[in-house]
Amino acid sequence: MAQKTKERHGEVRCLNCFERFYVAQGATKDACPKCKMEWRISWPYPDTAKIRGPVWEKLTGGK
Repeated sequence: MAQKTKERHGEVRCLNCFERFYVAQGATKDACPKCKMEWRISWPYPDTAKIRGPVWEKLTGGK
């Protein structure tokens, strides 16, 4: 089995365009630099970022 050689701490994959991008440590929201979709971020472990879902206010126009 192949071993992972690249560290991906703080990196997530956009669920809209599938581009990987890094999230600032402790950030609760961030946007994909490729498609500009904004995501809610959680940190289940200190170095592990996880996308929790889209920022609904951006999708609905703040309604």
